[in-house]
Amino acid sequence: MYHLGELVIRRQQEKLIKSVRKFVSKGQPYVIMDFPSVKDPGHHASWLGLARVLHEVTGRHPVLTGGVAKSIDEVKNTPGDAPIFICGWSDFGGGRIGRDDIRFRLACRYPDRTIIQMPQTIDFANDALLEYAKRTIGRHRKFFFMTRDEQSFGLAKANFDCDVEAGPDTAFSIELLKPFEADPMRLLYVMQPFGDDDVDIAEARAIADGPLTNWINGPDSLSRLRKSSVVKAAMRRGFSRAQMVSQHHEDVAARYVDYGVRMLSGAQRIITNRLHGHILCLLLNKPHVAVARNGSRLHDAIGSWASDSPLVEKATNAGELLAAMSRLPYEMNGTWYKSSRPMDLSPSLPARDLVPHPSIV
Repeated sequence: MYHLGELVIRRQQEKLIKSVRKFVSKGQPYVIMDFPSVKDPGHHASWLGLARVLHEVTGRHPVLTGGVAKSIDEVKNTPGDAPIFICGWSDFGGGRIGRDDIRFRLACRYPDRTIIQMPQTIDFANDALLEYAKRTIGRHRKFFFMTRDEQSFGLAKANFDCDVEAGPDTAFSIELLKPFEADPMRLLYVMQPFGDDDVDIAEARAIADGPLTNWINGPDSLSRLRKSSVVKAAMRRGFSRAQMVSQHHEDVAARYVDYGVRMLSGAQRIITNRLHGHILCLLLNKPHVAVARNGSRLHDAIGSWASDSPLVEKATNAGELLAAMSRLPYEMNGTWYKSSRPMDLSPSLPARDLVPHPSIV
């Protein structure tokens, strides 16, 4: 069956490869930091995608991966030319405070290392956190910042004294996904309440009924060290503790992504207010509606990176859901239809310019 998301995904993968090549080359060592501290499949998708794009560019695995205080100290034992890539799974400026944020601690501890914050959303809880970030990044001088939506790009350009680049979430660097065997369902909600100004989930389900998951609490068993990870590391002569941990982190991320894919696999249509719900739907070739209020960063990110994909429609409130779903394509006997007409998939879907602003300014 024709994959309606493939062209969009390939473009974003090429963009990420091009961005990463500015900092590493074939055979060069590198460090990946800020392993997800939660059990959300979407956050692990960002880590898995980052690990895979870096491996593709360098042809090697990281010399160190980590996400806890001890791993910050271990960076000093890695080669001096190894840049530090920080995974963008969480919002920059969110619930962490000042020096407790791993990104700020890395910048303060390693002023001579190149540090690259991979694409993420910026959303500071207060002005004090923003001011601290400005001072820390400004002092570092080798800090590079990537954002995944235009609002965050504007905020970073206005406040951070460093190179700022627009880029898609690293989850796009996961290969195209295939659904698991699952009981079919007409509609699935992948939603999480984000605040009083967000779309009302109960109202949405009253209009278009379907089961609900916020999928953020995967099983603890997926994060346990397995013998298979040790064997994989040993097969590539990775006998050090750091290499074992690196393989373990990649395998854990892959398991949580599979956990999310299993949830999505049986649904014909998906409604989500989560960025990674949208990205995994693209990777799975699943038609979906991204529902969020006007001016949301979710719609902003979709507009920047996936607006020409027929797999996604946007809605700003519950009342727009039915109309948005009616515009989605559907598959029948191997053929894609839209508005009851076969889709013309030749020569190909149109390719748009990536983003209206320069890559690095």
